[in-house]
Amino acid sequence: MPSMRRWLVLLTATLATLAGVMASPASAAGIPIGRLGDVLRVEFKGLVADVSVNNIVPTPPPPGFGYPPRAPRNQVFRADVTITPVQLPTPYAMGITFAFRGVTPTGDAYEPRNSDAPDALQNMMASARVGQTMTGGVWWDCYRDLVSNVVLLDKLTGLRLAQWNVG
Repeated sequence: MPSMRRWLVLLTATLATLAGVMASPASAAGIPIGRLGDVLRVEFKGLVADVSVNNIVPTPPPPGFGYPPRAPRNQVFRADVTITPVQLPTPYAMGITFAFRGVTPTGDAYEPRNSDAPDALQNMMASARVGQTMTGGVWWDCYRDLVSNVVLLDKLTGLRLAQWNVG
């Protein structure tokens, strides 16, 4: 019986070691991280752009925001984002790829809400040109905590492309 126990301990230790070696590294390890106002170079599948999140401010709901802000906070926050495309596979590449998510200290993540505002970033990204600098708004319904990080994601895979820390 003692040899069986040793064998099981050895097997468990080996499997734990293999699991640790084979685990993929954290996705945030290779992405640019900065503070509000920092210009970060984002590179993803042939799309290269210089992106900065300039500020995050409370604002009234923009036109076309849809349902009103939710309780308990009942607040809408806007991030002003500036993008300069360096390389684009197609003019609409950023519009179908980029999503700016607002993340709170407690781990909530607010998805960007659509808007009909004339300065909505989503509309500008749909027809971007290389070298054209655009600054537009991204809106979140911040119904619980306030945003402490803005994370740029690939809409399709959810892969993190960049991150800006608010504080």
